[in-house]
Amino acid sequence: MDSLRRRLQTFSAIPEEAWEKFSTFSGVEVREFEKGEIIVRAGDPAEVIFIVHEGWARRYRMIGDGRRQITNFMLRGDVFDLQALSSLKADHFVQAATPLTASVFSSRDFLTLIRRSGDIAASFWWAAVQEESILREQIVRIGRRTAEERIAHLLLELRRRLRAAGSEEESIDLRLTRTDLADTLGLTPVHVSRTMSRLRKEGLISEEKGYIHIENLNTLQKLAGFDANYLHLPMALSGKDDQVPALENGADNAAP
Repeated sequence: MDSLRRRLQTFSAIPEEAWEKFSTFSGVEVREFEKGEIIVRAGDPAEVIFIVHEGWARRYRMIGDGRRQITNFMLRGDVFDLQALSSLKADHFVQAATPLTASVFSSRDFLTLIRRSGDIAASFWWAAVQEESILREQIVRIGRRTAEERIAHLLLELRRRLRAAGSEEESIDLRLTRTDLADTLGLTPVHVSRTMSRLRKEGLISEEKGYIHIENLNTLQKLAGFDANYLHLPMALSGKDDQVPALENGADNAAP
């Protein structure tokens, strides 16, 4: 659970003894999910909580005619389905976008564990706050940004989240299809492909064997209007390179 600990400790230092009790809990089950496997199904009782060790998952909603809206991606070190603590039915699907390994806790066991340590409980609260911020940004991304801005912004967000979980690479191992990107950003797969092609021609990104490399970080950030503050990461993890100087005088900071 090193990636989880790295993420949680960006908010609060966790004493070694408290982390040892949490990470070595005998009731946890480590499960492997195949690519495409449904992990959480809408309408089913929400009874367990997942911590991702390896792989990607997509959270999405379906509407009556079969169209899909992806709301977020779960990456290494992410926790999902904390709504199980409230004994609710799932209102969304979670599907493995890649082969995925996760620790699985019953909601009762998870609640018992976080009650034992205020530091761990506060850290999971921070993780929930971060996810809420990501969802707010997703609304802005779909509602107000252009196609180029949407794709650039999502790539920068995923890059920052992966780095917070321990990745040191500037490239993004993007385990997502054009359809995934389209269903996340309110575009068509064709529109996504054309927009990605423009970003490549402009020298902002390059692609090779499933990896996207950001070639011009500052220009891509200015295009997207990207400011990592909404991820609530300390500067050591967020990095000065994730702040967009243009925002100081830009419309994103202006009052209505």
